[in-house]
Amino acid sequence: MLRNAVAEDTVSTSLGFQAIGTSKLSVDSEEDRPAEPEDSATYLFELLIAARRLAVTRRHKFLAYLIGMAAEEARLLSQGRSAVGQ
Repeated sequence: MLRNAVAEDTVSTSLGFQAIGTSKLSVDSEEDRPAEPEDSATYLFELLIAARRLAVTRRHKFLAYLIGMAAEEARLLSQGRSAVGQ
């Protein structure tokens, strides 16, 4: 997944936005939505890890940090926990 995003980003100048925008993902589509909150958190975690790797590759340190924080929260949510409750 990351390799595809990086490859499309190399071809385009949109820093990965085109790669995300051209995917099949849709917020309104019922078939793309995970059934359980933990499933959606796991899915978001995977997306955020790929986004963080891209930010690190592009040397966007602060953006990588922020995405890493969001990824950590998604990881905790996928385990049924949250940093907010701690």
